[in-house]
Amino acid sequence: MKNLIMAITTLMLSGVALAENSQEIVKSANQQWNQALNQGELESLIDLYGDSATVSPGDGTLLEGHDEIRKLFSGFIEGGVHNHQIETVKIIDAETQITQVGYWKAEGVNADSQPIEFGGVLVTVLEQNDEGEWQLQSHVWNVTP
Repeated sequence: MKNLIMAITTLMLSGVALAENSQEIVKSANQQWNQALNQGELESLIDLYGDSATVSPGDGTLLEGHDEIRKLFSGFIEGGVHNHQIETVKIIDAETQITQVGYWKAEGVNADSQPIEFGGVLVTVLEQNDEGEWQLQSHVWNVTP
């Protein structure tokens, strides 16, 4: 019985450690993502995505791979999107995968060059590659009116 209690306690504590580690991984990934976009560092932003990552920018399209993702974010950077921020609401983690649900917001300009703020809900999936690095494998968001 004592061994069973110790095993359950160990599993519970390792689950807490995984959750705390997942929070730090997501926080770091969000900081890197925001910094890359906000500073217009397109290649740094693209490097955060796995080679076959998918992105759906809320318009019904599904982009796959670095080339398509680069085209999308290049347009955002050229269009003046800045001050991007992410607020994590929920983290769901497994051994080599972490899913984040949250809110995002950013600033930019509209067609009349007037400053605007926009945002919405996002879901990101990070996966740990063979080298132990965490990369975005899926990034989906919407824009609220």
